[in-house]
Amino acid sequence: MSVLITGAEDFLSSVQTSETPLTPDPEAFLRERAAASSFSVEQVPLGSLADWRLDDRISHSSGRFFTVEGLSVQTNFGPTPQWCQPIIVQPDIGVLGILVKRIHGVYHFLMQAKMEPGNSALVQYSATVQATPSNYQRVHGGKSTPYLDYFLNPGTRVVIFDQLLSEHSSWYLYKRNRNMIVEIPAHEEVPIAAEFTWLTLGQLRRLLARGNRVNMNARTVLASIAYALPGTPRGGGRESTEFHAAVVRSHQRQTGDGDVASAMTWLIDQKARFNLDVRRISLREMAGWICDEESIRHREGHYFRIVGLSVGATSREVAAWAQPMLRPNPGNVVTFVCRRRQDTLEFLVQAMAQPGATDRVELAATVQLTPGNYNGPQDLPPLAELLHCDPSWVVVDAVQSEDGGRFQHADTRHLVIQLPEHHPIEAPDNYRWMSLGLLNRLMRLGYYVNVETRSLMACLL
Repeated sequence: MSVLITGAEDFLSSVQTSETPLTPDPEAFLRERAAASSFSVEQVPLGSLADWRLDDRISHSSGRFFTVEGLSVQTNFGPTPQWCQPIIVQPDIGVLGILVKRIHGVYHFLMQAKMEPGNSALVQYSATVQATPSNYQRVHGGKSTPYLDYFLNPGTRVVIFDQLLSEHSSWYLYKRNRNMIVEIPAHEEVPIAAEFTWLTLGQLRRLLARGNRVNMNARTVLASIAYALPGTPRGGGRESTEFHAAVVRSHQRQTGDGDVASAMTWLIDQKARFNLDVRRISLREMAGWICDEESIRHREGHYFRIVGLSVGATSREVAAWAQPMLRPNPGNVVTFVCRRRQDTLEFLVQAMAQPGATDRVELAATVQLTPGNYNGPQDLPPLAELLHCDPSWVVVDAVQSEDGGRFQHADTRHLVIQLPEHHPIEAPDNYRWMSLGLLNRLMRLGYYVNVETRSLMACLL
């Protein structure tokens, strides 16, 4: 069960490096790339989308990309035992890959300034490669995907991380992407395209703290990084704070195979405890939903809508296209509650069943909700009252975008709340305290940590 963790000390050094002559001003680079292209995003009726067909499901004329289908759900998890909803079905496994290279002795990450039509801030930093097979096989007839071969054929280069991980399991059905970090040898020259630049983890940390500058597909890859190994020196440097030092110690927390096995046994118990029966149905069969040429929407305005977008972008592989998009109700919140124990941090996670999860249940953050989806306080999930805690307890607070290629204006507030010492907290049996070191090891084993939790972990750089 032991897992090789490569480059931990180098990642920690990169976190402590907040400047690089290669990209002196990451914010300015984003602005320059946004100004260098023209963009247009217009919401249009679903029935008007060229090359898309709306009947029992929404599908593309090529038979590729993705479909939007109906789902019937029955479960004993949470307050609602049965419901119907639309869901995105995209069985292709995409590549989310970041190239890393030691430059002037410090790890730098090759990031792309990428426009995605669903982002509130259209141009954000993405992974080096962010592409589905439909994209890189050029079903759209557009340009090829830069740097793809570094990940599909890495050769003798060091593959630091390579794992299939889940996507948003409330909005995708069984969606997986291949998350990768590949190291380029220091002596190997890498041609840099116009939309790409090298950033340190310290620079990415600042961007994440400001929000809506590093996209979801980059965050899920960055979350895979272990910033220190047990026994390595504690983080210092001018960028460190007491909280960040505690984060490093949480990564360092001694996590043996016995700890991992115990956590896995607990999670398997939760998988056995919660039932989840999902069945794909026609969009027309979904109780409580309206499906017409305009959009797919809930009769009471809850949850989300499926809308049409017409998009133009001179910097993308295709200059113009149309597609369906999932637009959630505003107010998404994902929250970690943490506490100090033995001079390190533990994070309260929950075993959560979601309808699109590949293996039924994954580890989720302490609180994960869309406030507008609940009828009143009695329906809110456990510990939601902590969202109204003393502001001095909040150590991370930033709004981040979700997958802007499929979701429109899906902005999620990312919160980390550190409880005062000896503050009492009671949680249900499907909650458990874990260090970041343990969460990182579980993530490396596959479908154990959901994408919302990984996004929060990235914000803890």
